[in-house]
Amino acid sequence: MECLICRNPCPSKTIPVCPECARKHGELSERIHEGIHLIGGGDCRICSNRCRIDGMGLCRIRYRENGVVKSRSVSDRALLHAYLDPLPTNCCNAWFCRGSRIKGYNLAVFYYGCNFDCLYCQNWSHRNVEIAETVRVEELIQKAMRKNVRCICHFGGSPEPQIEFATNFSRKITELRDDVMICWEWNGAGNRRLALKAGEISHASGGTVKFDLKAWNPDLHKILTGRSNEQVLENFSSLFNEFPEVVSATTLLVPYYVDEREVESIARFIADHDESIPYSLLVFHPDDRLRDLPVTPKDQVFECYKRAKKHLKNVNIGNLHLLGNVMI
Repeated sequence: MECLICRNPCPSKTIPVCPECARKHGELSERIHEGIHLIGGGDCRICSNRCRIDGMGLCRIRYRENGVVKSRSVSDRALLHAYLDPLPTNCCNAWFCRGSRIKGYNLAVFYYGCNFDCLYCQNWSHRNVEIAETVRVEELIQKAMRKNVRCICHFGGSPEPQIEFATNFSRKITELRDDVMICWEWNGAGNRRLALKAGEISHASGGTVKFDLKAWNPDLHKILTGRSNEQVLENFSSLFNEFPEVVSATTLLVPYYVDEREVESIARFIADHDESIPYSLLVFHPDDRLRDLPVTPKDQVFECYKRAKKHLKNVNIGNLHLLGNVMI
């Protein structure tokens, strides 16, 4: 594969531009991402996409039927899969979260649908909304009321398209129990008001809110995800300003594209808020539409780690086992 712009080699057949040109030509994302034409100027306010729902929104949760916009998810029912995961789990925040130091279970709540279209999605089954189970809030409350459930993690996909259900469920649990942490793993591009509501719940319960900061360069971010990172960064700052102790971040080190320059810029942004905010760099493994890329090269991983450590006190490497027997 040759880059459409400079004719240099491209690492993946899915991305038609090389890493350098990807930082300058975000407009090419329209050639890569399905449904991106729906974004902007619409009536949906559940996330920053503001989709024009002609048939179905980008998240596949909201759709138009007989001229009326409807949703597969509302405050008392959602499309999800929930299961009990023994503590400590492989959660992205397990390396510092107090939940990893207690016995019991995490109630993992996997939401179908997402407001991004990441080319490398590790949980790509979230797109199968047509076969997803509809779960009522009462059913999920019953699972969460088990005495050995010590934390609840909302992830997916991403919780944003079903945030009304997620916050309603979480609020009800905190009213019934005072010993369960509520955590979020999301891309962070949700409705600001609803994101703050989620952050408030985590603050009250001692949980965390993990932002997946996928890239710093806005053009590269659009190439990889189909979306801008503007609202992500704004929501990160808003949550930090209100509930600084809940905020953490991760970045998946997509080979050749998300390199040390991206990571250092992200780390500097995080440090401008607080240099002690936990930041985890995740080793990439081939998945979804980027299965022709390798595991993140070791040199890239350790250079990214070194750059992040220049600005932040608490930096971790996740998925380190993918690199074999190596030492940090």
